[in-house]
Amino acid sequence: MNYEHCQLDELEVEPFQVKEVLRCLLHTILYQRILGATPSNRHREEESTLLEISYLRFDDETVRVAVEERIEQVAKSLDKASEARGQVDLSFFERRLRKGLLGLHNVEERVCWERWSCTLVVRSRPVQDHSERAAAQAELEARLAERLCTIVHMCAEKKEHLPPIESLSRDAIAYEIAGTNSAETWGVDLFKRMLQATPPMPAVS
Repeated sequence: MNYEHCQLDELEVEPFQVKEVLRCLLHTILYQRILGATPSNRHREEESTLLEISYLRFDDETVRVAVEERIEQVAKSLDKASEARGQVDLSFFERRLRKGLLGLHNVEERVCWERWSCTLVVRSRPVQDHSERAAAQAELEARLAERLCTIVHMCAEKKEHLPPIESLSRDAIAYEIAGTNSAETWGVDLFKRMLQATPPMPAVS
């Protein structure tokens, strides 16, 4: 299957930082990629309660709760992994209709048009020294800020493969969040209700 694959450089985190790092990454990607299919004023700047960093996310409780559920599941899969390394994938899909057998009926299929991958390296032994811990957190904040800037830049540059806005506003925008350390994949048609309730907006150039 042909789709755009965006690989982010890995991040080294402590177990208690996994969820917050995933929040920053996933909300930033979702906000950038759905922008244009929903009103751009439905967003808020979120200040991290754990790290000295902020990010944009949709100001919608349905979105927030759905992402939190996936973050919780991915974090648990990483916590139970035999190796302290795991890749998290965020894939976007478009729904298309194609002719079924003998052309008697239409069959709906999901076509992946973009996938984001990020590897988290979880330290098995937390840093104990106060000065070393402060230095490690400052380094994580700097590297995470770089990843967020990379996401914004890549979303602005890579547009040729995006599905038509008309199809995104007509159907649900589906995505899946998966952790490679778990056999489970968590999918959600997150924006169906929101898209049905709001008119499509032109894409931001």
